[in-house]
Amino acid sequence: MVTCEVRLPEYQNPCVVSFVYASNEAVVRRALWADIIALSSDQRVRGKSWILLGDFNQVLRPSEHYPAPSLNVNRASRELNDCLLDAALSDLTFRGCSFTWWNRRSTGAVAKKLDRVLVNDQWDLDFPSAFANFGEPSFSDHASCEVSLQHVIQRAKKPFKFFNFLLQNNDFVPMIANQWFSLNVVGSDMFRLSKKLKALKNPIRTFTKSNFSDLEKRTAEAHEEVIHAQSLLLSNPSSSLAEREIEATRKWHILVKAEEAFLQQKSRVSWLREGDSNSAYFHRMVATRTSINHIHYLQDSAGTRFDSQPEIQGHCVDYFAELLGGVVSQSLFLQEDISALLASDCSLEQNAMLISEFSSQKIKDAFFSLPRNKTCGPDGFTAEFFISCWNFIGPEVIAAVKEFFRSGKILKQWNATSLVLIPKVTNAVSTKDFRPISCLNTVYKVISKLLASRLQQVLSSVISHSQSAFMPGRLLAENVLLATEIVHGYNRRNIDPRAMLKVDLRKAFDTVRWDFVEATLKGLHLPQKFIDWILECISTPTFSVVVNGQSSGFFKSTKGLRQGDSLSPYLFVLTMEVFSRLLKSRFDSDYIVHHPRTSELKISHLMFADDVMIFFDGSSSSLHGISETLDDFSSWSGLCMNQEKTHLYHAGLDHMEAAAITSYGFPIGSFPIRYLGLPLMHRKLKISEYSPLLDKLPGRFKSWAVRSLSFAGRLQLISSVVSGTVNFWITTFMLPKGCIKKIESMCNRFLWSGAIEGPCLTKVSWSSVCLPKKEGGLGLRCFSVWNTALCLRFIWLMFSTSDSLWVAWHKFHYLQRKSFWALEENQRDSWTWKSLLRLRPLAENFIKCRVGNGRTASFWFDTWSPIGPLIKALGHDGPRNLRLPLNALVAEACDTQGWTLPSPRSDVALDLHAFLTTISVPNTSLVPDTYDWVVNGVNCRGYSSKITWDFIKPRENEKDWYKSIWFKGSTPKLSFFMWVAQLNRLPTRMRLASWGLNVPTTCCFCSTENETRDHLLLRCDFSKELWSVVHSRLGYLSFSFHSWSDLIAWMKENTDRAPCTLRKLVAQATVYTLWIERNNRIFTGVSSTPGQIFRVLDRLIKNSITARRSRNSFGNLMISWLQ
Repeated sequence: MVTCEVRLPEYQNPCVVSFVYASNEAVVRRALWADIIALSSDQRVRGKSWILLGDFNQVLRPSEHYPAPSLNVNRASRELNDCLLDAALSDLTFRGCSFTWWNRRSTGAVAKKLDRVLVNDQWDLDFPSAFANFGEPSFSDHASCEVSLQHVIQRAKKPFKFFNFLLQNNDFVPMIANQWFSLNVVGSDMFRLSKKLKALKNPIRTFTKSNFSDLEKRTAEAHEEVIHAQSLLLSNPSSSLAEREIEATRKWHILVKAEEAFLQQKSRVSWLREGDSNSAYFHRMVATRTSINHIHYLQDSAGTRFDSQPEIQGHCVDYFAELLGGVVSQSLFLQEDISALLASDCSLEQNAMLISEFSSQKIKDAFFSLPRNKTCGPDGFTAEFFISCWNFIGPEVIAAVKEFFRSGKILKQWNATSLVLIPKVTNAVSTKDFRPISCLNTVYKVISKLLASRLQQVLSSVISHSQSAFMPGRLLAENVLLATEIVHGYNRRNIDPRAMLKVDLRKAFDTVRWDFVEATLKGLHLPQKFIDWILECISTPTFSVVVNGQSSGFFKSTKGLRQGDSLSPYLFVLTMEVFSRLLKSRFDSDYIVHHPRTSELKISHLMFADDVMIFFDGSSSSLHGISETLDDFSSWSGLCMNQEKTHLYHAGLDHMEAAAITSYGFPIGSFPIRYLGLPLMHRKLKISEYSPLLDKLPGRFKSWAVRSLSFAGRLQLISSVVSGTVNFWITTFMLPKGCIKKIESMCNRFLWSGAIEGPCLTKVSWSSVCLPKKEGGLGLRCFSVWNTALCLRFIWLMFSTSDSLWVAWHKFHYLQRKSFWALEENQRDSWTWKSLLRLRPLAENFIKCRVGNGRTASFWFDTWSPIGPLIKALGHDGPRNLRLPLNALVAEACDTQGWTLPSPRSDVALDLHAFLTTISVPNTSLVPDTYDWVVNGVNCRGYSSKITWDFIKPRENEKDWYKSIWFKGSTPKLSFFMWVAQLNRLPTRMRLASWGLNVPTTCCFCSTENETRDHLLLRCDFSKELWSVVHSRLGYLSFSFHSWSDLIAWMKENTDRAPCTLRKLVAQATVYTLWIERNNRIFTGVSSTPGQIFRVLDRLIKNSITARRSRNSFGNLMISWLQ
């Protein structure tokens, strides 16, 4: 590795460039990884922009190796990954070749990404537009690499876009109301609404320019004014200067909140709801999004390159106009065939529901339920705008929406659509590498949402259970688990022939024919009026394409469903239902033969939206039938199979059979594979095979934007984003303990240090952190307990009335005349099934049976009486004593005359007889047996993971102090510090000494007493002097704390001297300020007087109150603090 400092003429600060050529041997490369880590902390590099590029001779992840060996990450890859994490380096945004080296062989070709361009955080800040481009190798076996530092973007007039921060200005909504009522537009309701919204754009632009132009600069200037006002006030106090300081602070907080809201809206971060100021995080997220999504150049299929903004825009418009528009060939289907396949009639009640009038309240509810902080459509108005101005805009909006349903026609402007291009791969250079997301106008979103809510009610009874996408009550996890059962054993040699085709559909949503959608709706015999509403929505949009923030082009579509439209998922699922039933008909006629163990249940395929898996017997004739079915469906619907990305998996075939199905040209796949984002494997997953999850989490924690998060932001990142990522896995699988420990270790280190590498002083154990706040924790979930709670749902499905294919599979293969509770593990069972069997001791505490006809409930193993499972209560002699076999059902313990059990011979048997006198004797006229999920004596009316988790999680007694720390409007960083202090986990000198560290133990304030929490923050004369000033401000003549419990009692007491909320805020701010002063003295040698500290404390309290002035409980706190 060669490193040098580079000074660029256009840039003030130098940057560091390192060139790397790594060894071919993994052992030798470890020294290079160590050098890189050491260099990252070198004072000559630290704080400077650093770029590291060259041949690393090692892939980072399996996807960087062709052919991909597996989903696993090997040791050498992990070592490189650890190096990048420790050195805080990440890949620079790149374009061009995905692989940078190949072995130059026509047979047995191997390609890898061995060359990289890595940068540190400072580089991203200094060169936000930089990108790398990997070109063709030419004479070499490695790709060339070029780094572009600055991409000049031609500034164009930006289209109107409403920013939600305007709503924080008290003058904004009244201004809009005045403008709205001053407009007099004549025409239809839709036309009037459209014209009036358009007329508001100029006043909004003017208001924004007047109040919030150059927002970042104005915020900085406002802060300087606050500092100046405070300086004047503290130099020569007066009431006028106090008012000036308060007003300056108020204006500054308005601008700070506006800037944060502006950046949050641009960053698209929706999980971060509240906490300390996170403007720095949002600012970095905006920069990150811009860098990733920016299109530097594009290439077409012929290799022509488009570099300039106009060229890129023109190419994108041409491509999507051709994809979504163009001439549609004549339909090749018959309506009779579609209707015969769907064979479903809409009931009279459903017909009436579908075309009934939408009430004003329904329309309002639809507006208010729209997701917040989402990208707006071409008209620029967000959902927040309509909601905030609803009192005067709402009536006209409702009238316009109702007009659409009366007339069946939509205003052209309402259905205008902006296509935003999201890269599907990290190095997108072709238009096919981008996913077009439709940004729709808010009013259209509501119309679509209303129609989708009604269509969904009909489809729930139509869509077969082989499809699980978008249907309420159907779980993605069931598809994964059932597929795992079906492919279980594919690794065995002596196995019956079988195969699976994993089908990829090319541009699925974008190529659906509208006439086919219409035919499927007619096939359900839906009302023509409802069909016309839907067709008006999907067939009238016009499109423009947004490229690098600039809108270009204008074209109409002739096919396709927009991704982002509420109707699209349901219409697509209905379209795929035709394929599902067509495929089923071919299996039923034996034109295609079933996969082993699936024929009895007629399981031929599984679908999740456009993700299709087809299972068959592995014969060439069956594969021919599947290919023919796919071709027929394509000619009907426009949905074409992408043969290059469609993979074939087989087992148990001899050489001739394997050669026969290989001749169809499908790539042959191998396990494990990714299915719906999760690993699909024919055997139990090893911990190394959870690497897709374990490797994804560091990226969440490690991004340069995340480093600027406050504690509250880190806490929310773990509870929202990280937990969401982990939940995707633990909702389906019981993760190994080692995997859970790694996840929790990363979360714990990140929570306390903001990073997952380097030294970390964990002040509170993870198990304590995971306790609820009222029990002394931070309210995070323990992943292992949450994993158990989520997977218990699958046991519940076995007993509920669920008609899922996964349940049917297990009932057929495992539970015929057998009780789930009595099954023994079999060596040949799938690993997922075994993991559920091991949860039975816990699950049986919750599942209770209510006997009806007694033909389902197990007499011995189900909990159908207060005694519990009778096999446990009566012992193994019970079946002999009661003369009922172990597999007996409750119905077998009675006849038409009553219960047939012999006389009781024990107290338990006597209790059973007493219970039987209180219930009806099972008979065929009664309802079937039902099961309840009962937690702590409460019937959950179905399964509740939240209630179950709350019951099985570790518990502590409720703490009497938690309301003094966590209260509405509290400042998160102060509450967190107070929480640590309450637990006595602050690293005071006495605590450090108790750990064996050689440190002085005396208090840095008084130098006489030992530094403990209570002494430092409460009893020291220095601290008392500050508390005395604080108490005097709050109206207390004389007050002191002898212990920490005294402080907590003072925060909670009922008194008229100072509001309780103010006392809590002041106490937290005071102990926090004292701790900061203590650290300044120890680590920087800078000390302040109690008077100087109070001025800092005073500013902190006033800022906290001002930032929360809109809360009712904070309304008069400033007066109470200043009086």
